[in-house]
Amino acid sequence: MSGMALIWAANVKGLKPAAKIVLIQLADFHNKETGQCNPRAQRLADECEMGRATLFRHMTTLEQCGLVTRHARGDGDGGRGSNQYELHLDITLGPSSRPKGGTGGPNGVESQNETGGNV
Repeated sequence: MSGMALIWAANVKGLKPAAKIVLIQLADFHNKETGQCNPRAQRLADECEMGRATLFRHMTTLEQCGLVTRHARGDGDGGRGSNQYELHLDITLGPSSRPKGGTGGPNGVESQNETGGNV
C-alpha cells in the first residue's frame, strides 16, 4: 500500500463516485517501493463491491481521463496474467473540475504540481 497514492486518489476531483472507488482501490494496491499496481480484476471488483463488467467500464473512464494506464501482462505460459496499472500521480483534476473554457490537458484533465499550480 502506498499512502501517497491513496492521498492522491482521494484528492482527484471530478469523478463519479463509483469511478472514484475504483481509483482509491487501485491506489490501495499500489506498491510505493516498486511503483507496481497489479491486482487481479476479480479481486479489484470484489474490493469495489461491483461486477467485473462494471469495474471495466469505470477503468475505461479512468483511462480516458488520463489517471490510469492499463498494461496487459502474460502469465509466462502463453496465457493472460493480471493487468498492471500505472497510476499517473501528477494528475489531480478530473474532467468536470476544470474551469469552463479552461486549457486542460489531454481528455480535459489538468495536471498540477505539488503547490497546486498548473503544469
